[in-house]
Amino acid sequence: MTTLRISHTRRWAPPSSIISAANIASASDPIDFVYTIEANPETWLVAGLRRAHFTAREDEKLEWPVVLIPLRSGCALLPNVDIRAKIKPKEDVKSGTPEPVGGTGLTVLNCDMDYLNYGESVMVVPDLSSSTVGISDMSLGSLKSVVWLESKVKSV
Repeated sequence: MTTLRISHTRRWAPPSSIISAANIASASDPIDFVYTIEANPETWLVAGLRRAHFTAREDEKLEWPVVLIPLRSGCALLPNVDIRAKIKPKEDVKSGTPEPVGGTGLTVLNCDMDYLNYGESVMVVPDLSSSTVGISDMSLGSLKSVVWLESKVKSV
């Protein structure tokens, strides 16, 4: 069990440039983002939202529960997280319609990420005597409705 925590800051640029780049009305308006958990499918089974849309204001901290189940024993690199801004298209002042992609009003809003984690890899050691897996609807944001499946090997 792990928690993905995202903290958003806008201290990298003056408010006027953020308003222009993100196409928002004021510097305190939320900006839309999409995060993606990028995990090797041969190494990890990811339970939870692998990709999600979220909005964030200045200094807002957001959290999502994620379960990582290793599929192989040995040293495994932890999954990466990619975050992209989802910018609303600018409207053409004359017609009031959104400008086409590639139009003169197209602005790219870059996201820089500072990863703060407790490790980059884990050593997965097989336990051949038992295994436990929890199954839940992660969209509820709670583990209250988890079904635990447990299996034990009896020694002969």
